Amino acid sequence: MARFIPDEVLETIRIRADITDVVQSYVPTLKKMGATWKACCPFHQEKTPSFTVNPERGIYKCFGCGKGGNVFRFIMDMERLDFPNAAEFLARKYNVIIPEEPSVRRWHPGQKMEAPEASYNVRERLYQLHEKLAAWYAAQLFQQPESAVAKYFATRLIPKEIAVQFQIGASPDAWDGAIQYLRGQGFTDEELNLSGVVSKKEETSEHFYDRFRNRLMFPICNEQGRVIAFSARSVEADPQGWKYVNSPENPVFRKSRTLYALHFARKGIAEKGCAVLCEGQLDVIAMHRAGCTHAVAPQGTAFGEEQAQILSRYTQKICLALDNDEAGRKAVFKDATILLPKGFQLKVAVFPGAKDADELLKKSGADVLYNAVEQAEDFFAFALRTVSDGQDLTSPAGKAAVASKIAEFLFLIDNPMTLDLYAAWLAEQLAISKESVLGEVTRHRQAIEAREARNARYAALAPVPDAAYAESQNAPPVSQPQEELPYSMRHPGVKKAFLELLDVLLNSEHYAGCASNDFTAEMFDRSPAGQALEILVQCSMNGEWEDAPSQIMMMLTKEGVDDPEITAMLAGKEETAEVAAPKDDPKQKQFQEKVYRSCLKVITRSSMQERRSQLIREAATLPDGSERKKEILQEVTAITREIFQRRT
Repeated sequence: MARFIPDEVLETIRIRADITDVVQSYVPTLKKMGATWKACCPFHQEKTPSFTVNPERGIYKCFGCGKGGNVFRFIMDMERLDFPNAAEFLARKYNVIIPEEPSVRRWHPGQKMEAPEASYNVRERLYQLHEKLAAWYAAQLFQQPESAVAKYFATRLIPKEIAVQFQIGASPDAWDGAIQYLRGQGFTDEELNLSGVVSKKEETSEHFYDRFRNRLMFPICNEQGRVIAFSARSVEADPQGWKYVNSPENPVFRKSRTLYALHFARKGIAEKGCAVLCEGQLDVIAMHRAGCTHAVAPQGTAFGEEQAQILSRYTQKICLALDNDEAGRKAVFKDATILLPKGFQLKVAVFPGAKDADELLKKSGADVLYNAVEQAEDFFAFALRTVSDGQDLTSPAGKAAVASKIAEFLFLIDNPMTLDLYAAWLAEQLAISKESVLGEVTRHRQAIEAREARNARYAALAPVPDAAYAESQNAPPVSQPQEELPYSMRHPGVKKAFLELLDVLLNSEHYAGCASNDFTAEMFDRSPAGQALEILVQCSMNGEWEDAPSQIMMMLTKEGVDDPEITAMLAGKEETAEVAAPKDDPKQKQFQEKVYRSCLKVITRSSMQERRSQLIREAATLPDGSERKKEILQEVTAITREIFQRRT
């Protein structure tokens, strides 16, 4: 169970954890633009930056996908933590002490772990376990020079300083070497099992053995440089099992969201404006040795959508440096289908006389490998050269076949100008018209659209499970009963008035003061907008109007509410301060006055109608002639009269 954290401690964490610094540690492309900071959103793929950080209010907002919040919400989403554990994460990072409560028992080694992926303490224990084990493996590599792993490592000709930098290590040729070491460091068998560094012979067995016995060890780190997993290479000439064995996924490691050496490459990517995507760890290490410090590789899986999204935070240029064989060429084309639709500019590095980067470094040296990356050819030039192999480009059939294949990749470009330029380039290369190339692209698009439409029709014809089946599957209720919803959520006009009033009060301290006289707490329901208005009015009454945005965002974050409309208001307008209307603009004041009066009218009348409805429902449950029923009916009459008077 996550511990209780007092509000004053949360406020200390929020102040110390500067949101610009926190976001920039995950989104290095975040740049200052006027009064705010902007970058491409880390939560969805985009080419034009719409992700904004407002340091004055301590709030971020993406005007593309709608995500927004404070520094706690950002860590919750990036690290997949709940609110209390995100607060602990930031508290530890920014040296804020969270006081212990005698009534709250902290997690401790040996305690049964509930929902480990949601627990900061469990995650921190796993970080510590992996980091200690990585250091132990690294020591084994040099302390046991006669071991099979150390002898194999010597054949790779990797300098010691590089091995130290990448924490390359050796797992002993023993079934329980790592297990005994970790137990000696105070880690429990449950923690070992959760981390994945151990295996069981059978699912029901209680006997553990070291998953990585007698292998060359490569620690895998997250973007922040913390060890989260391992990749282990066999040192046998003819291995009995897999050549590589990787950690299974655990609460701190997700293969699809991990890129090997990204924590090292972040600076190089920023300097070069480009990332080099390799096949594996040894290729990445070879690249870094050759001065290509912007190289990374997917970890334990093929390159995918989530990894592309991570790279988009750093750059829009990728150099594909995959194996120089048939499988490598297929991988280039597969990766292109992921990267091109996202607007990446692609190049392909070719390794003359070598299968991969590691082999080229050994055969020809660092300069040749470095130049292979620097002189990488445009993806479409590589594709044309590869697809043309074996085709007779002097014949119409050969040209048509090649153009059709390249059009499959041109189709993936959604920028019209870029598409037009590449179509003209391909037409020139094949001595055909640009219109014929664009026509082939259109044909591919129409074929795909027709296939998607056909699949949609099939899906629409699929049988829908009946109510009895849904109940047997413990399906959740479809919707909350209307009378249980806050009244502003049952009436679109009231919800609109709440949001419009909130916008005015956030931008005008004067009207926030007026609201403290014109509105009562009972007029604001428990909807997100209603609670936000109540907090804002209370802050104004306490002379803390400027603090209202952060207090509202804290309320939304603690309650797990993600309301795009409210977070957009809290973050401020998307435009910079230089082009925003001045606060003393007479037209702006007139507009605010009009909106405020309109909202006051709607909310006042609607709250009275809601109160009358509640009273009528209560009266229906009471016996005729009872004193309470008489009181209710009198109040209903009075409210009805006031509603009528307001209408007239």
